[in-house]
Amino acid sequence: MFFKDALIHPGFGKSLRANLLIDGEKITRIGKVQTPSDIPVYKDKVILPGYIDSHIHLLEYGLSLMFLDLRAVRSREEFSDLLSSYLPQARKLGFLYGFNLAPERLRELNWEPATSELDKVADDVPIFVRREDGHSVYLNTRARRWLLYDQPIAEADTPLVGRFNKLAVERMQERVPGEVRKDAFLKAGADLLQRGVSAAAVMIADDNSLDDVEIIRSIGDKLGIETVLFPQSRDVQKVCDMELTRLGGCILVDGAFGSRTAALREPYSDAPGNMGILYFSRREINALVKCVEEAGLQMTFHAIGDEAIGILIDAYEEFIEPGNPKRHRIEHAELLLPDLIERTAKLNLILGVQPAFQAIWGQEGGMYAARLGERRRWTNPFRSELDAGIRIAAGSDAPITTPDPAEGIKAFLNHPIAAERITSGEALKAYTYSGAYALHMEDRIGSIKEGLQADLLVFDDDPFTTLDFHPQAVIRRGKLVSGSI
Repeated sequence: MFFKDALIHPGFGKSLRANLLIDGEKITRIGKVQTPSDIPVYKDKVILPGYIDSHIHLLEYGLSLMFLDLRAVRSREEFSDLLSSYLPQARKLGFLYGFNLAPERLRELNWEPATSELDKVADDVPIFVRREDGHSVYLNTRARRWLLYDQPIAEADTPLVGRFNKLAVERMQERVPGEVRKDAFLKAGADLLQRGVSAAAVMIADDNSLDDVEIIRSIGDKLGIETVLFPQSRDVQKVCDMELTRLGGCILVDGAFGSRTAALREPYSDAPGNMGILYFSRREINALVKCVEEAGLQMTFHAIGDEAIGILIDAYEEFIEPGNPKRHRIEHAELLLPDLIERTAKLNLILGVQPAFQAIWGQEGGMYAARLGERRRWTNPFRSELDAGIRIAAGSDAPITTPDPAEGIKAFLNHPIAAERITSGEALKAYTYSGAYALHMEDRIGSIKEGLQADLLVFDDDPFTTLDFHPQAVIRRGKLVSGSI
């Protein structure tokens, strides 16, 4: 495959116009290359590196493609009708799984489905409905019996509201049959390729089981994308025994703002006295960080509120090697105040960020404003992070948001707080080179250089001019896998 007079945006550094030759799976020459006569030649195209999603829950995203995505639901009636319409398929699969319900965006503001209401939709099949933040789930009676063995674990609000915490979410994942999991992984991989995502940091498994690691390994190249696994298990020895080199992902230090479970230094603005939840004590997080560092693994943890981020940084300051050569990370880091920005930069930590969060929740009058008041100013402060020298690797946290890097770049450019907007070049780097760097893979993917893997995106028009970063074609390992050139 040969591109003549292509405009190349390499992911970092200066753009250039040059010829580009692909031989096999790699980029072999860039520059003044004579036009070959025996391979396809494409002229005047624009080429970017393949996108890297730096934080995705691949199984859950695949399940959301197989079942119901409720993010567009805007009323109680619409919610019930959509669940009912899916019942024939749910009965074939053995359960109904709905994702991304956002009570704060319903006409009946903050209405939440009671167990009895879900029973009216169906009482013969388990129904599970996850909140948009993914940190709690609503269950009908059948689901309670199937999942929780009728034991009331940490139910929120009143017994009439069928909302349960993260333990119920984890148990739900464990009950999904292996073949359904495999299909979900494959659907997710195919979907990501069409969006230009050629590699992803996959947050996978949990404390109870690492079976999903074996499932995704068994799929191999059929998945289509390159996957780097972050097992969400605190069993460091087991992770090492499986010859994995990373640990973490959404191992939760705290919860999320939507559920008011992210841990804060000061109470929630709309819930006086509530400062969220810490799932680790200081002693526990210190012990885990120390153990992972000594095992030589790269690590990362979910920390959203300023209190949780501070506790995690405390542990990193005490136990990780100076300069952070293993490239340890923090996932989300949504409320990053100036003192935390300074400490993050000093440690050379990498932040796994989700720009779509700000587009969905960060608008004036939005969920961040309701939960945090004036602290909204320091939610996802991307410009401040880059100016402090922090490297940010962008992802989706799918299925929490749609894994579409083109929309993520748009979110970077249109941050509701104008002072925190970044440039299109910086946004592209967050989805390409910085994503590869955060995975210790910059010598293989994430940019356009001779000798690197030919994971490329092809455009007819320059996305830096149109600001439309949806590719016309996707090349993976030197082969056209989506779209047309």
